[in-house]
Amino acid sequence: MRIGIVGAGSIGSLFAGCLTSTPCDLLLYGRGLHAAHLTVDGLKISGAKEEEISSQRWEVLLEEQDLPDSVQSSCDIVLLTGKASAFEQHVGVAKHLLRQDGIVCTLANGLGHEERLVLEFGAHRVLAATTTHGAYRPASGNVHWAGVGEVHLGPFIHHHSEQSVQTFLKHLDDAGLHPRWEENGRALLWNKMLLNIAINPIAGLLGKENGALLEPALFESAVGVLLEGSMIARAEGVQLEDDELLIDRLRHVLETTSSNYCSMLQDIRAGRETEINSLNVEICRRGEMLGIPTPLNQALSSIIQHLR
Repeated sequence: MRIGIVGAGSIGSLFAGCLTSTPCDLLLYGRGLHAAHLTVDGLKISGAKEEEISSQRWEVLLEEQDLPDSVQSSCDIVLLTGKASAFEQHVGVAKHLLRQDGIVCTLANGLGHEERLVLEFGAHRVLAATTTHGAYRPASGNVHWAGVGEVHLGPFIHHHSEQSVQTFLKHLDDAGLHPRWEENGRALLWNKMLLNIAINPIAGLLGKENGALLEPALFESAVGVLLEGSMIARAEGVQLEDDELLIDRLRHVLETTSSNYCSMLQDIRAGRETEINSLNVEICRRGEMLGIPTPLNQALSSIIQHLR
């Protein structure tokens, strides 16, 4: 099986590094100095796992160069692991790499990405996917595995079964990425969305690790943001768990990724565009359509959008 990882940043590099322990063939697409390190020097993983991986273990495609014909339609699976801001570009790359009968999924934060993939690839080639693994890059060519989580996969529109993607699931399991199959892909995506809107903007504004949000007053604030989002999901007909279970999941993720710097904080520190438009702003947009007020998400959205 050949797996293409498009957007080889923190999470993409972590997944690639872990997958080198399996027999799958890896094709990475990245940019800048980090991708150059992956091409020449390989990758160093620290944190939950300590390992140095040779650049010979994968092929790297550089964003700064044209896609070669040699990799066209060569991947059985394409996993989009880049930022929401790069999603459209990465969809174009995936169209070049994916086989006619291949499967594509994205770990980009926010909602609406899967619908876009369905339009480009067809419902039968799209899976819903999320992850709670935490990672950041302390330097180019390095990734720190700050929190061991899980990879959740499930059907989106097409009725995929666990058996139909068993080989992919086995590779993820052998890589130590802890895959879990979920029958309700829409709820799966919303559950991750609720975690992201509750954690990312608050941790980003604080400039602290996820674990800082376990402090009672901050945790209460995060819960309020999450519950606003859950109202929107239920109004759209998504079958979520009870609020108590949603809150317990939030606490569990904060505990297991306590030392992780969330992606929004990393973006703020680097002066990059954040994913707020795909997260809290999207909650506000959907709330307006439904006539449901979302003041906490609106406040966080406004502050993040006006950071300079």
